[in-house]
Amino acid sequence: MGKANWGHTGEWELKMVFDRSLCHVPEGTIIEEKNIRCMGDVIFSDKSHIKRGIMSEGRVFMGEFVELEGDIIAIGDIRVDKGGKIQGNITGDADIFIGERSIIAGEIIVGKNLDIGEGVELDPKAIDSRGRINIRNPISVIDYILLYLMELLRRNDSTEVENFFKEIEEGDEEKILISQNFTYFPRGSKIGDTIEINGDMKIGHDCQIVGDLKVKGDLDMESEVQVFGDLETTGNLLIGENVIINGNILSEGDITIHHAARITGNIRGLNINTTPDTIIDGTLKGEDGIRIMPEGETSVEDRMERFEKGVDEMEGMI
Repeated sequence: MGKANWGHTGEWELKMVFDRSLCHVPEGTIIEEKNIRCMGDVIFSDKSHIKRGIMSEGRVFMGEFVELEGDIIAIGDIRVDKGGKIQGNITGDADIFIGERSIIAGEIIVGKNLDIGEGVELDPKAIDSRGRINIRNPISVIDYILLYLMELLRRNDSTEVENFFKEIEEGDEEKILISQNFTYFPRGSKIGDTIEINGDMKIGHDCQIVGDLKVKGDLDMESEVQVFGDLETTGNLLIGENVIINGNILSEGDITIHHAARITGNIRGLNINTTPDTIIDGTLKGEDGIRIMPEGETSVEDRMERFEKGVDEMEGMI
């Protein structure tokens, strides 16, 4: 749970710790029919299955045993953890790291350095690297250290020997800071014609999503979002102002729709709260009731709920 307090300017300030169960889609993200376009870092947690390509202005992190049926293109580093399966090409302007026992079906184009783990399946002829290529052989760590030190001593390079021992003492545990504008899909996410999320989901301002959404939890949608597909949630659904949903909405919880939204399909939930200027082409069915909120009404509870689910500042690490 994050901390909330009033700053010296009187504005509401919030700091949240990274929540691994919350799917976070930040402002301006575009999830097209074939690609996911992101402005910051992109993180897919373990055992996710993506049937679309990834295009990022930041870095891309793929967890263990992630399958991707598309290309990866990123300006920053690209990291594929062990057991990953990439059926398309990987293109990065920075470093690329391929974890052990991963399978890369397409080309790898590297702007800087390429690091390949043991047991990786790929075509060596399909690698284009402007930097060094490091292939981690299945040799034991002790043997590797001895061979490496023997080579350094043979070259009489005392500086490199000292640096090597410093690296060994520090260990190889790496902490990676994630940018504030990040996209995160939790463990087991499935992104095909239908986007399936095992947990809560937050969609930021001015996002565009093509495909049906199935969320096993609450769905919080900011303003100016466009969705071309049906929405289905097991929890509550919060729809911001000027949102356009080209599909049906089904929720096992409460549904709140703010001003000037446009829904082309049917809406079904427990309690449905909407506004007079919302346009709904289909039918409304509220199991426990339907309420039209008066013009200009502000829901403090809804705003607090947004704050509690928001990730305004990234304090965690992966």
